[in-house]
Amino acid sequence: MTRTPALLALALLLGCPSPEPEPEPVCLLSDGDDPDYVTEIGCADDSDVLASAPLDASIPGARSVKTVLDRLGDDAQYFQNSQRYPIHWDFATAHLSAPDHPLVPSLAQFNANEYSDPNRRFVLGALTWYAGPDVWAWELSPYDSADAELIAKGFRSVRDASFIGDRLYFHPSSSALESEAAALPDDVPVITTDELFEGIDYQPLNLARSLGQLRFTEPDAVEDAGFREIVVLQEVPNDIGIVAGIVTDSFQTPLSHINVLSQNRGTPNMALRGRGTTTASARSTAPGSSSRSARSTGPSAK
Repeated sequence: MTRTPALLALALLLGCPSPEPEPEPVCLLSDGDDPDYVTEIGCADDSDVLASAPLDASIPGARSVKTVLDRLGDDAQYFQNSQRYPIHWDFATAHLSAPDHPLVPSLAQFNANEYSDPNRRFVLGALTWYAGPDVWAWELSPYDSADAELIAKGFRSVRDASFIGDRLYFHPSSSALESEAAALPDDVPVITTDELFEGIDYQPLNLARSLGQLRFTEPDAVEDAGFREIVVLQEVPNDIGIVAGIVTDSFQTPLSHINVLSQNRGTPNMALRGRGTTTASARSTAPGSSSRSARSTGPSAK
C-alpha cells in the first residue's frame, strides 16, 4: 500500500521510527587473497574468490561455493574454496579430519553417511548466485535425504554467516527435497527450479564435444552405460561411470556430482527440457538408440 504525504507527516508527528537502511556489505577478503576456506562471506567479491569457475559469458550463468556445516564442531560453518576443493570430501579430508577433528572416512563411506544418515556429521550444500534471475540460493545435492529440520538448520547457518541475509532462498533440487520444502518454516523462503529458469529450456554445464550412441535410460540403470554412449536421462543420477556425454531433462545444480565428473573427464553435460519428446522421436525413427553427436557449452562445477 502506498503512503500518502499526509500519512507520512502523521507518522513523523507521532514519532514512528523510519525503517533502518540495510547495512552495506563489507568485504572480508583483500585483493590477492586465495584462502582454502572462510567462515563468513562479507560481500559478493568474497564469494567470487571461492566460487567455482564462471559459466561462459554468452549464457545465463551461475557460480557456486560449497558449504559445510560441522555439527560435531560446534556447528562451525565453512565456505570452501570450490576451485581448489571441487567436492565436499576433498575439503573435509584436508581440513576437518584427524588428528585435530574426528576422522573423515573414505569417499564412499562419506557419501553414504553425509547424504542420507539423519545423524550425519555434516550438512553439505552449495551457495549459488544465479546471474540470469539475480538470485542467491542455497542448495543440497539432489540425492540428499535431509528432512525439513536439517534443511532449516543448514540454511540459517549459511544465511547468518553471509552478507545475503533475507535475500537468500532455499532451492530444492529434486522432487524429494521439494516435498520437504513444503514443511519449512516461514523464515526459510523457497524458490523452485521453474521459477529460477522460467523461459529457459537449455542448461549447458560442461563445454565439450563428443560422438557416441544415444542411450535413453533411467538413473538407477546408468551403471550399464558404456564409455561410447551419450546417456539421456529424465532425472539427475547420483553417480555415473565414464560415458561419452550426459543429457538430463531435469535441470542440474552447478556443483552437481555428475557435473564435476564431466569436468574431470572432459565430457559434455547439459540439461534439455522436453528431453522426453526427443526420446519418443528418436525411438520412432531408430528403435533402441541412434548415433548422434552431442555438444554442451559452459563450464562445470560441484
